[in-house]
Amino acid sequence: MTRKIAVGSGLLREPPEPTIDDAADTGAADRRPLTDRVLALLDAVAGAGQPMAVKDIAEKLALPKPTAHRLIAMLEERGFLARPIDGRLVTVGPKLRTLALNTLRSSLAQAPSHARLRALSLELGETCNIGVLEGGDVVYLDRVEVENWPLRLEFGVGSRVPLHCTAMGKLFLAFLPDLPRRRLLECLPLPRMAAATLCDPALFRAELDSIAACGHSFDDEEYMPGVFCAAVPIRDGAGRMVAALAVQAPKVRLSRESVADRLPVLHRAASDMAHALGIDAAPAEPALSP
Repeated sequence: MTRKIAVGSGLLREPPEPTIDDAADTGAADRRPLTDRVLALLDAVAGAGQPMAVKDIAEKLALPKPTAHRLIAMLEERGFLARPIDGRLVTVGPKLRTLALNTLRSSLAQAPSHARLRALSLELGETCNIGVLEGGDVVYLDRVEVENWPLRLEFGVGSRVPLHCTAMGKLFLAFLPDLPRRRLLECLPLPRMAAATLCDPALFRAELDSIAACGHSFDDEEYMPGVFCAAVPIRDGAGRMVAALAVQAPKVRLSRESVADRLPVLHRAASDMAHALGIDAAPAEPALSP
């Protein structure tokens, strides 16, 4: 609708808000509001778990292909969608990732999820963390640190840690879909952070395969000497990993040998945490021996 604005003795017509007209594409305009189509498109791309082709997006949303191209271009310009290097596929953009991260961080600030993390820390007697994948790092979204922690570690909410030498980071890499995982590994540096850091690409890929098979991940002094960490996935109802739940302790208190009885507790807590975050969680995975 065009609005009239009085300016001096005359009238200035304010241009209508931009719309995307499907009439030229189909012979009849799509009656769905533009907002609905934009939100459906963002939901489809974010929920795919890997980059999507434009034709697949158009088919999934019953959109004319030219309309899908225009919507994607508009969202790409605003940073909500992005194109990988080859430009043929569409994936989430930096603004959408930031929005998702801030949304999850806000959810974690609510009492139920943080209280569950605190309860887990008390049950295990160790520091517990929740993190998400953001770009090429893991970002800490919540953390409960035990009072008898002998090491001073500066890992507050918002801290970033590497993927290749942390339990949460390796877990995310292990459960990424094949294509984004392969592309990330092609450019992921493997610097030595500690004596035990895996820096050999072949050995690192083999460990990721092992993690994907057993459903949990360890950082055995690979990031910091004297520190052991175990992580399990927090999944949505479709089984996709959306966050990681980890326990962190001095190596003298927690190790590959002693962590086995903690893994069922972690998996149950991950399922509870998904419910506390409002995620329709998949059943907790059975813990396998390390």
